[in-house]
Parts: sequence; structure tokens; C-alpha cells
Amino acid sequence: MKTVVTTFNAKYIHTSLALRWLYVANKERCDISFREYTIKENVGKVAEELLTLDCDVLGLSVYIWNVNHTRELISLLRKKNPSLVIILGGPEVMYEPEFFLENWPIDYIISGEGEFVLGDLLQAIEKGEEIEIGGVSRKGKISKQIARADLEKLSVLPSPYMLEEDIENLKNRLVYFETSRGCPYQCQYCLSSLEKGVRYYPTGHILQNLKYLIDNGAKQIKFLDRTFNLNKDHTHTVFDFLIDNYRPNLSCQFEVYADLLKDDMIDYLNREVPKDFFRFEIGIQSTYEPTNIAVRRKQDFPLLASNVKKIMDGGKIDLHLDLIAGLPYETLERFIRSFNDVFALGAKEVQLGFLKMLRGTNLRRDAEKYGYKYDTEAPYEIEYNTDISRADLDQIHDAEHALEKFWNSGRFKNTMEVLFSEYYTGRYFELFDEIGQFYNDNQYPHRGYQLEDLFRNLHLFLIEKGIDLFKFLRTDYYNNFSRRPQGFWEDSLGKKKRKQLLYLIGQDKDFLKEQGLTRKQIEKQMAVDLLSDEEIMLTFFDVENSPQKHRTFRYTMPPDEVLI
Repeated sequence: MKTVVTTFNAKYIHTSLALRWLYVANKERCDISFREYTIKENVGKVAEELLTLDCDVLGLSVYIWNVNHTRELISLLRKKNPSLVIILGGPEVMYEPEFFLENWPIDYIISGEGEFVLGDLLQAIEKGEEIEIGGVSRKGKISKQIARADLEKLSVLPSPYMLEEDIENLKNRLVYFETSRGCPYQCQYCLSSLEKGVRYYPTGHILQNLKYLIDNGAKQIKFLDRTFNLNKDHTHTVFDFLIDNYRPNLSCQFEVYADLLKDDMIDYLNREVPKDFFRFEIGIQSTYEPTNIAVRRKQDFPLLASNVKKIMDGGKIDLHLDLIAGLPYETLERFIRSFNDVFALGAKEVQLGFLKMLRGTNLRRDAEKYGYKYDTEAPYEIEYNTDISRADLDQIHDAEHALEKFWNSGRFKNTMEVLFSEYYTGRYFELFDEIGQFYNDNQYPHRGYQLEDLFRNLHLFLIEKGIDLFKFLRTDYYNNFSRRPQGFWEDSLGKKKRKQLLYLIGQDKDFLKEQGLTRKQIEKQMAVDLLSDEEIMLTFFDVENSPQKHRTFRYTMPPDEVLI
């Protein structure tokens, strides 16, 4: 009996650790293989490819981002191959198996960690046995058990991180890695709150696999642990190992609970971690205590803020801070305060998310208590609640688009520094909100734009506000390039005049000698900006250096030269 397990990843660079664990746990017991697709692919073509594999059983891993693609795929496969046995697993289906069994043309659902349960189910199907397996549901027989795999047994299996078919793509794709499973916290909007306790893989298993990934060119490792720094000894062991085996061009991302960080750990990180090697994702979600109490989120924001500042002062680790709009009791005004509290910490990225009422969560169960109206189709984003209106959330969405383009992108560093230090001090949300409304008023697209559009639109917005930051915008624009850009977002020269200027400068032998440049470099690698009738700013893009490296010069035109 031939089995294929598959899923739709959100992006090509993502990899599914779940499929790899299912594969290595069962390849000695069953005829099993795995396939990965992305939500960008045509579902009809995916169905055709899967049908050519001529499998008897298909397992599908279902998540909030691929539930609609999965439903469409199942419908197509059922029409073409009615006898195909279809098994679902994953967080989207595990807590409401009866809903999917009643509404989708499927056969079984595995709730929880399915590595060993899948093998038991496949063998029972092949032998024609009655299915009585904990964690496995079918029509008329719903299991209330959530399967948990023995991590000690998983650790002695062939490694899901060392598969031969993954070696070539290690440096091109994101590697998901887990050192533990489970979460100690009870945040009511999160599926992890339904898990009990935290379990750790054996240390030898963790370090052996990390060493393999480091030695074989992995570019980015994202640790899936819900709270990586929960256990101090475990955290130190992994951090020590990574630092001792540091390799340039590798970055590691961790979800960290900042309240738990102690000064000795922060000092250690600031002292020992190579710059840009670690990236911490810190969930803050709200700074309003009644909101945190309602969703059972334990947080000491003054302590958290102090710890974040200490990490940032070290200048070694990039921080990604998370906020959620639409939590209970948080009005628009109170959300703006939460945003400004968090943004004031100065992290490189602030992720503004919108509450999603995930299947199985306690907050979805208590939706009526807080007056929630939410989309019944994935991703189940809220439309409003008692404290925040649909219009309020639309306004936050517009600000979020501006946040992504003008802050999280990192493209406007100099301009943003001036804006927040001189014009919008402490009013961080207000800036992004006003940019968002400016986009709406002028009907500019929030998506599908060119880089030049971003700079032009921000310049127009600032001019409308009576703020002229052209020189800072120009510097930021050039910082986006390692080679001379073909155009410019505000061209005051024109192609003919620019070419003439570069030719004249290329003939100035004294200038070339003084700056150590050649005529060819002037013509091919130099951007030119007219500061006045006589003075020119030259920006030299040195392709020999790393990206975004350039030098600027002031050049005064000889008095006898006239531009036409």
C-alpha cells in the first residue's frame, strides 16, 4: 500500500518539518514518501501530479494558511480517484475533527503528534482492521485524545534534518528546527495554550543535528520552540554550542519570553554572540493589563521593556516585537498606546498582527462574551468586537501597510530617524496612520508598487505636511543599491544632461587622480545629483564591496563649463 504525505507551504523557502518527521518515523514500516507544494501553485496541477504517483493513501498536513487550498485539492482528488484514502492532520483540524469529517470528503483525522500514530493507522488500514487508535477519528468515532510522540523514540530515528534530498537546498531554504515541544503558558488565542507541559529532545540529538546543518551550509535556522529560554540550562547549552560553531552567513531565530531573561544571560549574549547571528522574536501583543488578564497572558511590561533595551544596547541581536490588534478590552485609543509603547523600544521590526479566532482556542469558544464577529473562513480574522469597530480595524490595517513599507522594510532608516526624533516624537502610530490615510486619499496601491513609488509617495506625503527630508530620502534610496540604479525616484536632470555631466567629470584628470577613480568608473558606477548650478553631488557605487556600500563626493563645475 503506497502512501504519500504532503502539504502546501506558505512560501517556497519554507520547509515542512512535520512531513519529514512523518517520513522518517514510518519509512521502515510502510511504503511512504513526501511531497511539498506552495499556496502559489495551481491546485489543479498539484492534483494531477499527485494522481500520477498512484498512491493508495494520501496524508495532508493542514494549517490556517493552506486550509482552503487543501479543501480544493481534496475535492479534485475525490472526483478523479474515489477510492483514495485521505488522512488529515495538523493544527487546523486536530481540535475539531468532527467538523471536517462531516463537511469534507475524507476518511481519517489524526489529532496531535502523528509520527507513530500514522504508522499504526496505515498498518490497520492495510490489514483491514477496525480502527481503534487513540488520536485517530473517523465518521461515527471521534477520539478525544491528542496524540503525543515520545521524543526519546523520535531522537533515535534517522534524522529529518539530514535527508539526502534536502542537502542541495539547505542554503536556499529556511530550516525549521525544534529542541522541545509544548508551551507552559495559557494565552487564550493560541493553540499552544491547549498543550500541557514542555518536553525536550535529548541534548545529543539536538547538537548532532545542529552541527550537521551548520557544516552543510544552512543559511537560516528557525527554532520552533514556543519559549526557547524557558529552561536556563537548556538555553545555555544550545546558545554555547551555536556560538562555538559560529559560521558566517548563518542566522538563527528564536521565540523568546523577554520577562524570563536575567541580567547574566543578557550580558552573556551581548558579549559572546556574533553580530547578526541571533534574531529574537518577542511576543508582547498588548501593554494593557486588563487585556492581558482576559487572555491569561502573564507579562511584566516594565521588566520586559528594560530587558529589550539592554539587548538592543548590546547591538548584537536583531529584535522582532509582536503586537495583536483586536484583543479583548483594547479600544483603538488603547491599542495606539500599546503600539507606541512597543515601538518606542526601537526594535528593527514591529510585527502588527490581527487577532484570528483559531479553531479549538478558548477565545473562539468565548467569542460571544466579548462581542466578537469574525470571518468563518480561514484565517478567521476578527471583523470587530465590543471594544473596537470594523472602521477602527480598517484604520489599523492601513497603518500596518505603512509600517511594513516604511519601517519593517529597513529601506528608510535615515528618514525615519529624523521623522521620529524631530517631527513625530512619541507619535509612532500616528505617522503610519497618516501615511496610510494619505495613500487612501490619493488612491495609491498598498501592494504591487515599485521601489521608486515608495520614495516618491513618502516625499509627497512629507511635503504636504510641510516637511522636506529630500536629502535623507535620497541617501536611503541609494542605500538600497549595490550598483548604480538605472533611474531615480525624482529626476531633475534628465538622461541627456546626466550623461553630459558624467562625461565632463570623466575628463577631469585632477579629480580622477585625487579620488582614485577612472573615467570608466565615473561613467558606469557614478550617480549624479545637481545641488546648484555649480555644485554636484556624486555617489560612487563600488561593486567590489558588499551590498549597499557607496561613497559620495562634492564636485564643483569649472566656471567655463555650461550645461545644455
